[in-house]
Amino acid sequence: MAPEQKQQLKEFEERLDAASLCLLSRQWGSTATLHAASELFEVGAFQNGPDNAGFLDRGYSILASHFVAGSAGEGPEPSKGTDLRQIMDDLAFASHYFMIREYLYYSYNVPGSMSWSFSADRVEVRFADPSIPRQFFTIHNDQILGSKHHFRDFNHSAEIMQLLKDEPEGVVTPNFEAADLFIQREADLKLAAYFSLIPIDSQIDLGGYTYEQFFELYRMLLIKALYHRYLARAQNAVGAIYMPEKDLLRAAEEELGIPLNVAERILKDLVYDKGATGGRVDASYFSLMREGEAGGQIVMRPHHFATAEGLVNVLRVIAQRRPRTFLDQASNLIGNAFVQRVKSAWESEGFICRSEVSLREYDPSLPDIDLLVISVEPTLGYVIYVCELKSPIPPRWAKDQLRVLNKDSISKAFRQLEALRKFIRTEQGIRFLSRMLPGEGHPNYENFVVALDYLVITSDNAGMFFGTESVKVINFRTLERLLRRSDGDMQLIQEVLATYAENADAALVTTMAEFRIGDLTVAYEGVTEGPLLEFPQGNWRSWSERDEAVKAFIADGLHPHHVFEHRAPDAVVIDHTKRPRK
Repeated sequence: MAPEQKQQLKEFEERLDAASLCLLSRQWGSTATLHAASELFEVGAFQNGPDNAGFLDRGYSILASHFVAGSAGEGPEPSKGTDLRQIMDDLAFASHYFMIREYLYYSYNVPGSMSWSFSADRVEVRFADPSIPRQFFTIHNDQILGSKHHFRDFNHSAEIMQLLKDEPEGVVTPNFEAADLFIQREADLKLAAYFSLIPIDSQIDLGGYTYEQFFELYRMLLIKALYHRYLARAQNAVGAIYMPEKDLLRAAEEELGIPLNVAERILKDLVYDKGATGGRVDASYFSLMREGEAGGQIVMRPHHFATAEGLVNVLRVIAQRRPRTFLDQASNLIGNAFVQRVKSAWESEGFICRSEVSLREYDPSLPDIDLLVISVEPTLGYVIYVCELKSPIPPRWAKDQLRVLNKDSISKAFRQLEALRKFIRTEQGIRFLSRMLPGEGHPNYENFVVALDYLVITSDNAGMFFGTESVKVINFRTLERLLRRSDGDMQLIQEVLATYAENADAALVTTMAEFRIGDLTVAYEGVTEGPLLEFPQGNWRSWSERDEAVKAFIADGLHPHHVFEHRAPDAVVIDHTKRPRK
């Protein structure tokens, strides 16, 4: 970055920070402002859906440190429309602040990622690296399509609202009990969709409590949030929930058998409060807030809690607060489970997988292969994907996203794959590949083609900051959806991976948002709602005429070698008859 532009960014950032610190909401009493902002979020989510209230949540996280500070002061008065309008305006400004802060982080750490222009009365910032808007689009696309698939068989929402329509809040009645059964089923579906990878009955110690104890308490809170969300819809009684901590602790002990002191430790990692502010834990990791006064209540936004992925958020909190605990107890468990989850997704579509393959016998300096995916191609031979899996904890905001550039993160995967590529091209590498192939041999040919490809699979990153790399990057949710729709068709998978970037870029829609800092207009580009991008439905395994077509190919005297005029650079011809057998 040129020194002149760096200075412009620095001066602009100082002006932006100063404007944020001067927001009127920061001068009002903390608890009253927390309540008003929480109610406004719930109303917005109730009317427009949680996704469309996302701008309020971004602003909420920026102002969270004031919300929980416990500072005294006047207002805001909920009865005054002007006060509520002021909070809305401040949340909107804080939401813009959140996004500009993200873009500043990208600009400082990845020069050339964003394009800035400055004039006397206007600042504009646009995406310069197309992998950034593509990342935003991909995550949103995955969430929408993944949710539709995951909840495709749950159709009890209208029934729940009908059951709760005339019921008193919090009173156990036959209708409540009937609705509660459906709500519990929905909660379990949600929890199964969330990113965690740790078994729900795991006894690993996360800091005075086990993962199982955390999971049970979180599930109880999720059921509570879903109940209040449905009650709001059924009775038009939208609002935040205010809970004395002692009531939650007692419920955890009586309903779940979790001792009070253990439940208290769990809540400390689930609730944003003054301690979290002092520890510089980002507020976006939390859905619950604590009033700042002594003995302050815990504030729940039901619409927010019902959609926040709290299982992974608590892991982020633990990783920051107790990094040694996270490394010793959770890190390897999550990494290994991530490999197994991705492996299972490939295997469910008929592919052969070898995981955590060691190459030490060939060269101790070579990395292990996280996942080797083998596709038996009846008229070709085999297609093999050499996969590196990285970044098992998905990021939440820019500082998290930028960690992919660390030398031990995703950037390392490309170096590892290049080392593997060079090895596989050697005579030893070819012998290694031969050993990896199915022992029973190819079903149709004694000599055949093995086509190689390479892939980086992540928990979240879809190639963000790595657009110039030749190796494709895909996050596991996109991959799982692709595999489900492939019907085992490796050609379809390769085609989608090869063209995903251009198809995503064609589908995503950007718009310019504007706000003002005094007499300065700030405009920035963002990804907005547009068409969803679904993958074509394959029919390879289910094609009734497949076997006959293969037989006809062989009967016509065709051979795998005929697919190439010249040997492809990443294709290896193997004579299966010379392969050592066990």
